[in-house]
Amino acid sequence: MRTEAQLCEVPRAQALDQWRSFAIACYKHASVNRKGAAMPSLKKQIVSAELKDILQHSQLAVLYHYNDLSVQEWDSLRLKLGAKGVKLKIFPSKVSAKVLKGTKYENMGSLFTGPSVLVFSESPVLSDLLTVTKGEKKLMVLGGLLENQLFTPKGLDSYTKLPSLEATRQELVGILSHPQTALSSLLQSSAARLSHMLNQISKN
Repeated sequence: MRTEAQLCEVPRAQALDQWRSFAIACYKHASVNRKGAAMPSLKKQIVSAELKDILQHSQLAVLYHYNDLSVQEWDSLRLKLGAKGVKLKIFPSKVSAKVLKGTKYENMGSLFTGPSVLVFSESPVLSDLLTVTKGEKKLMVLGGLLENQLFTPKGLDSYTKLPSLEATRQELVGILSHPQTALSSLLQSSAARLSHMLNQISKN
């Protein structure tokens, strides 16, 4: 005859078996989802929404490969970039490449390889950004978007050497106003010469 303790062990064992079966079923379901089954994972949905939002609302987004930065180095970098109105965020590379596939940012997605950090700003402050990061030996430019146009590292560097929009505008105004300036000087000179001639005639 079973004791009271032995009788209690029967439902307890059954309950453990039920919980074990439930846990295994949950794990299999989660594994199926991780393999890209019916529904993307919550992590993938969050990365997709945040990454696309940043690229859509940023005039500047540059991707860097980073190598063993310490906490202090990250803090220093954030402080320097923040002073220029620039932010940074690390996204998982594999997930980022997948969520950008098939979008207008697909070429940007191909740059997400290995440990990478996205540096972005709502203003096209590329010169300020490169000035700050060129001194960081543990960072390497992979490429980036500037006003929705994809640039290689060399292209980004070349872009900073172009004259600014304001300088180009002033040069254009100077070119266009030069003929007017010459004509104005000629008319003033002719009027002065004519006035001198009339004065001489009146005296005679």
